[in-house]
Amino acid sequence: MPQTMRFARPSLGRRFLQPLAVAAVFVLFGMLFFVMATLDFKRIEQLLLDGLRTKSLEAVQWIEQMAGANYRQLLEQHDDDAGLYGQPTFQDPAFSLQQRLVAGLLKAARRIDHDSSRQGANPQALRETAAALDLAAIALYDDRGNLMFATAPVPDDIGPAVAALIAGPHEIALHLLHALGRNGASGYLAVRRQSREGVLVLILDRHGLEFYAWKTSIEAALGEFRWSSDLAYVALEDTRGRIYARAGTAQADTIEQCLLAAEAALDARGGSQQCVRIGDLKMLQISYPFRPEGKTLGTIRIGLNTHESDRLLLHNRRHIFLWTSVMVLIGLLAMLALYHSQNRHLARLQSLQDRLQQASRLAGMGRLAASVAHEIRNPLNAISMAVQRLQREFAPESEPKRANFQRLTRVLREEVGRLNRLVENVLGLARTVRIDPRPGSPAELLERIADLLHDEAHAAGVRIQTEGEKPAPLISMDPAGMEQALLNIVRNAMQAVSGEGCVTLSWKAEGKDRVRIQVRDTGTGMAEEEIGLIFEPFYTTKPKGVGLGLAIAHEIIAAHGGEIQVTSREGAGTTVTVLLPTVPASSGPMPDIEKPRPGETPQP
Repeated sequence: MPQTMRFARPSLGRRFLQPLAVAAVFVLFGMLFFVMATLDFKRIEQLLLDGLRTKSLEAVQWIEQMAGANYRQLLEQHDDDAGLYGQPTFQDPAFSLQQRLVAGLLKAARRIDHDSSRQGANPQALRETAAALDLAAIALYDDRGNLMFATAPVPDDIGPAVAALIAGPHEIALHLLHALGRNGASGYLAVRRQSREGVLVLILDRHGLEFYAWKTSIEAALGEFRWSSDLAYVALEDTRGRIYARAGTAQADTIEQCLLAAEAALDARGGSQQCVRIGDLKMLQISYPFRPEGKTLGTIRIGLNTHESDRLLLHNRRHIFLWTSVMVLIGLLAMLALYHSQNRHLARLQSLQDRLQQASRLAGMGRLAASVAHEIRNPLNAISMAVQRLQREFAPESEPKRANFQRLTRVLREEVGRLNRLVENVLGLARTVRIDPRPGSPAELLERIADLLHDEAHAAGVRIQTEGEKPAPLISMDPAGMEQALLNIVRNAMQAVSGEGCVTLSWKAEGKDRVRIQVRDTGTGMAEEEIGLIFEPFYTTKPKGVGLGLAIAHEIIAAHGGEIQVTSREGAGTTVTVLLPTVPASSGPMPDIEKPRPGETPQP
């Protein structure tokens, strides 16, 4: 029993395996690109941040150096009760710093004098003012030099200074800088009141004097500071949160709000950084301990404008996401394309598998049919011989019975002959086609076929005609096999013509290496779905047809290395085209093909 190969249909998991693998590869590459780009982005961000830190650190070091130098100049300066205003030397930098210091204290004294003159001397308000301004005490004297009120005990040397101020022509008296750096020492600033009814004295201890001295030194340093486009503001405060100085483009109250924000982790110098928003501006604020002269006075905060840095980082971030998205999109498109292509190839493979299974089944059926046909042929031969013997030896003597007997035996012999031809066709289809190719003329082959079928066509009312160019090119063919194939095709064309019609046999060179042989009929034609089935074994549309003629013709033409094409339209006839390879001119002379007489069957 013949074996049939079976092919399993591809499963759904197998169908999706390859596209998913491709997508996974692209996603992996996208992730690697994203990770590498993110690391590069972090590196650029760190470089920009290091550059901003370097600028801020350079600014801090410059301010520390200038503030320390200014403070040393103040320490070297000495004053007395009227020396500052008695003989000023405006070219002296120390005098300018001292003047700045006195001007600040004098401004505070005038404000206190104005408030106390308008609202009266309120002891509680004066104590709060002294604490806010970091003053040791505030004292009020009348126009005779008598102490009216003091927020704290007053040193003994202030009384004579107040009396001298009242008696003299000066508006202020001061004794400040000698107390800097001296424990237990104090300084004072005495001003004549605007109402000229007494004197207001601001008393500062060593800590207060140092605070105002550093405040003056820092403000002078910020006044000489050269701003760059990256620096937005500078703010300094002492360890108690008191403001030394502020400068920059941001508003003061906004800067104070930013200074109160939480700090980030410290760096190697003891600084910290954080991102603050001032109005519509986003800034990087870096804080450092303020250490002029090696002494930590407080904190300095540098506001850096990060607009250009943020723009560069945003561009890089968009670049990262863009190219990562492009890679993922390419992966998805590749997956879809591969999925579509794979499904198309799988469908084609499935079709080929189905055809292979069908061919395998047909091959098994063919072998079975050949075996059955071979077994049937022997009984047919015996029946034929028996009929011949009956005709010779057992014919009736009377004429009427003899004629009837001869008619019946003739029918038996014809039917046995038809069955024998059917068996031969089945055996011919089952056997491998073997040909003995030799050069031949397609023109003479078609003319011979026309002669062989002349009587048969005339009886059916069909006209056969031949046409083609001469001399015709030689083709490589087995004369008997090719004649059998074309006879089957022409007979099929004759049978397709209902009533009177015409079958045309033509030949023509097709390029340099092939010959086109066409069989055209004026029959009923075929539907499109029938064209693909006419070469299948046992397929026929005729009541008494077997369906083997065109199948055998197809096998013979394929064995010659040729092609067979069919074009047809219902009601407009059918054209069968056979393309056969030509023979080079050097192959030798063409052998003669014996033409049988009309009505004679060709002998293989």
